[in-house]
Amino acid sequence: MAKVKKRFGSIAPDSLWEQFDTCDSTGLDNAYECSGPAVGQFQLFDSKSKAASTTQVLEELRSSTVLEDNGRYIVGWSTLGTSAVITVVDNEEGLVMQQLVSSDIVDPEEHIKKLGLTLPPGDEKGEKAADQAEPKEISEEQKPAH
Repeated sequence: MAKVKKRFGSIAPDSLWEQFDTCDSTGLDNAYECSGPAVGQFQLFDSKSKAASTTQVLEELRSSTVLEDNGRYIVGWSTLGTSAVITVVDNEEGLVMQQLVSSDIVDPEEHIKKLGLTLPPGDEKGEKAADQAEPKEISEEQKPAH
């Protein structure tokens, strides 16, 4: 677990890492699953191309909501029916962390905040970063024409 935390430490606070019981390789290169009974299961990927494509999905899909986007980090979720994929991306490092939740049971925004995923790493007190964006949904004008 220490190896995974060291590599992915920029996208999750220490308080979340402390709740994981296991972090195992998925069998795919640079992909891991971390889980704990109180927080559920998360998938982590070390891939610049996945980080770029995941950022694009969060920014451009009508069914996505972005809570934080400061250029390097983007935090939000995408929905399909009652399933929501909570996502944290570090574009500078090429890291992605995702969790699938049922949005009729869990409010994605509240879940993200409860897990501390909108806080800068190491900011366990909840002090807001100066460049942290307010919650927003992408407007029609911001979406690319198809």
